[in-house]
Amino acid sequence: MNDVCPITDRQIDETVVRLVALLVFIIITIGYFKLLPWFSTALALDFFIRAFTKWPISYLAILAKFISKFFNLPTKPINAGPKIFAARLGFLFTLAISLFGFMQFNTTAAILAGALATCAALEAFFSICIGCSIYSILVKI
Repeated sequence: MNDVCPITDRQIDETVVRLVALLVFIIITIGYFKLLPWFSTALALDFFIRAFTKWPISYLAILAKFISKFFNLPTKPINAGPKIFAARLGFLFTLAISLFGFMQFNTTAAILAGALATCAALEAFFSICIGCSIYSILVKI
């Protein structure tokens, strides 16, 4: 696939990105089954930090880096641009999931949580970044 990605001069570790996606998948799945909007609110905060700041305080990234180092997983530098765009989409999704959850629109929140869980699973298990694909479509429009 010939996707156009938002390229930056920043590099990040793909292993850490995939571990973060796995953590997002786990958290959003637990929140989905428990219908707890606080899970998505916590994720929204983490997505916001990764998407809109350069602060090194994303708790999911910190945990993923720890797991990567603990298990001595290989590092693979990749461009941060597509992942930043994907984090911005993740922020919007988790914000919407939280709002719908707090307003008791549980079906809508569950559908959005399912979509987010699917995107996170694709990244975590197959290294498929839906955010990059969406960006490519937007650029073509």
